[in-house]
Amino acid sequence: MNFLRKIFFFFDSILNFFMLRLNHVESGKLDIFGMLVINNKGKLRIGEQARINSSKFKNIIGGDTRSSIVVKKGASLHIGNDFRMSNSAIYCAEKITIGDHVMIGGSCKIWDTDFHSLDRDQRMTNPNENYQTRPILIGSNVFIGANTIVLKGVSIGDNVIIGAGSVVVKDIPAGQIWGGNPARFIRNT
Repeated sequence: MNFLRKIFFFFDSILNFFMLRLNHVESGKLDIFGMLVINNKGKLRIGEQARINSSKFKNIIGGDTRSSIVVKKGASLHIGNDFRMSNSAIYCAEKITIGDHVMIGGSCKIWDTDFHSLDRDQRMTNPNENYQTRPILIGSNVFIGANTIVLKGVSIGDNVIIGAGSVVVKDIPAGQIWGGNPARFIRNT
């Protein structure tokens, strides 16, 4: 079984190489374990020493999905150095900025959009138009626990810890621990 995994990861690394090039991803040294799903129509930059797990074999506690990164036309996603992400999704319709030394746990979602209009009539006639977007800013030295959702318009300060299973709907100041649904202040770090 171990031999088969090595073969799969070898082919995944070749596919990932071409996927990054075809999607015009600017990146430093980037290690991807598993097959990354990527769709870049905007500007996507990933810093040095990044590691992305995208396989149930590389994160057994949060390996229920692959990692995916989507950047829509005209949008910008900038990820800093020493970035870690495991089987999570980032969807950028406007702008997402992620600082250095950020760890995103298994099965997290980071979305700067509502995806669909919140108006019922607009949703019925044009479900993929007139939706709201707002930028997301995630500072440096941030740890986002597994199964957390970060929603549009949120700013997360430096040195923040977000507990597993949280839903972040408002700004989090630097140096704090937050958790819950919706995420609330727990204590300072």
